[in-house]
Amino acid sequence: MAHIKINDLTSFHGALNDPLRLRLLRLLMERELCVCEMMRVLKTPQYKVSRHLGVLKKAGLIRDWREGTWIHYEIAPAIPGVLKESLVCLRSLWDQSSVIKHDLRILGRSSARKPGEPVVNC
Repeated sequence: MAHIKINDLTSFHGALNDPLRLRLLRLLMERELCVCEMMRVLKTPQYKVSRHLGVLKKAGLIRDWREGTWIHYEIAPAIPGVLKESLVCLRSLWDQSSVIKHDLRILGRSSARKPGEPVVNC
């Protein structure tokens, strides 16, 4: 059985303690996204999306990389297994939210870009 430090647990739960961060994390569970795609789906300004992504990144839940002028985000592959399992369980709970369902519908309609493809007209 894996041992998780208490600080990692509090960071994990603290990062989830905001509705916008839950929505961001749920979108990223679908695929990697650039900030402009998340802004479009959530109808939220860049500064706010970036600030909340910073909290998720600091907690170790997501990672980012730059591609030209675009910054992409995805679920961090290095998340401990037990925390990944927790996210899978939480995903089924979050998917019952009408707000999350709406976000996923918008993402599905607006994303002609496949994961890994370059961002165009963002």
